Amino acid sequence: MSFRAVILRFSNDAAHAAIERVMQQRTFSYAASIGATPRMYSVLSKESQRWFNSSDVRGGLYPNTDPAALLPLDEGLLERMRECEAIFMHMMARLEQTRIIPYEERRQTYLWHLRYWNDFLEKQQINLLLAGILPHEIPDYIIYCLCKEKKISTWILHATTIRDTATLFSDIANQAPDVRDRFSALLQKHNGAKDPVVLSPIFEDYFRSQTQPAGKTAITFRRPTAVDRVVRGLRAHDVQSIAAFLRWMPLLFSFAAWRGRMRKALAWYRVRSLRNFYDRCAVAPDMGKPYIYVPLHFQPECSTCPMAGAFVDQLLTLQMLSHHAPPGVLLYVKEHPVQRKKGFACRSCKFYRELLALPNVRLVEHSTDTFALREHAQAVATATGTAGFEALFRGKPVLMFGYRFYQDAPGVFPIRTNKDCHDAMHAIFADRIKPDMRDVRLFLKALEETCVRASLTDWHQAQASALSKDDHTSAIAAALMRHIDAA
Repeated sequence: MSFRAVILRFSNDAAHAAIERVMQQRTFSYAASIGATPRMYSVLSKESQRWFNSSDVRGGLYPNTDPAALLPLDEGLLERMRECEAIFMHMMARLEQTRIIPYEERRQTYLWHLRYWNDFLEKQQINLLLAGILPHEIPDYIIYCLCKEKKISTWILHATTIRDTATLFSDIANQAPDVRDRFSALLQKHNGAKDPVVLSPIFEDYFRSQTQPAGKTAITFRRPTAVDRVVRGLRAHDVQSIAAFLRWMPLLFSFAAWRGRMRKALAWYRVRSLRNFYDRCAVAPDMGKPYIYVPLHFQPECSTCPMAGAFVDQLLTLQMLSHHAPPGVLLYVKEHPVQRKKGFACRSCKFYRELLALPNVRLVEHSTDTFALREHAQAVATATGTAGFEALFRGKPVLMFGYRFYQDAPGVFPIRTNKDCHDAMHAIFADRIKPDMRDVRLFLKALEETCVRASLTDWHQAQASALSKDDHTSAIAAALMRHIDAA
């Protein structure tokens, strides 16, 4: 079979080399890729591949495109893509760093991307989509949804919370099918057995660190800033970077540029106002009372859009939890530290007021230790957060409102409906169900045996990886070929 592929975000050296290796061992006749820097494939001729600049396509810029030549959108496709449209409209918040984007502009942006990529997939006869990260950018998510609609083979790599560990899947709502199936098999195999569950060193270290009461602080990745990129380009004598710097110089005197800077200043003021409002409303938690810990997600981000599905609006999560929580059980809500520092999308004073209007919800002081809140909680509720996964290692059940690699782990209650939430509350507070540590170890073993042992981005590889570039390349390439062949 000859593959005609769209390739999303396989941008760094190791990931690009993995795609090259796949192309050398499987037949490809065409490839279109989206990324931040031009990446061409040596296996294909120049005419058989196309590169899209991620910044351009995010803004809807498709050079040399005649809109009149694109296939029109029909009612059937528009109706079948309604869910995609709803999530995309929320995803546009990613572009709201300095201004609020009105509904009509969002919808026209959606329709433009949808029409372009529907035309592209049809005319280029695309039969494979490969994504180096879960599609959550514009227009990546639309491309993903169109490929699912057209039954185009789709494979997505996405990192877990464990170093050098990723899962490979085809559906955002089911991010670790191999882990789930292997875990089920291990449960049957070890049913009633007393033999130890032996983990590899990296997974054993993770288990031991997470079963300590103090927890383990997550790795914070420093991403390159605009200044870093300019300096790196100048040091490398990158002509394109120098040219870009020279083009930027006149913006010091541009009215439009200064208008943008004023908008950023207003955005900073809004963030500060939200932070001050939160602090005025927050209380010191009484950890002696029964409560569910609800750490909010930073937004807009992949962890809620699209990974939380309908619960991308975290107010909906709190309303459901508040309604079904047993009498006397509080919901301790803590804002994400990054949201406090720089985020105003998906937040407003009205958002916080509506949370506080729920009788059993309390905003807790931002200085409250996250691990202490988790340690004394009866359960943790999250869309897809790391706090949920780590809670399992402390014997805390998790109410999960989204889709993540640990959604099938022991002690996790996936919440989609009111009945799901009601039943989970009964299991947690009446039946006292908690994750069993042996089962948690078996889940880690299933992840260990089925994961892709690689990191997928430069900052992961440079700051947290214990593997070589060739290790990453080999693992990614082998996993892709194994799944492509099995499809």
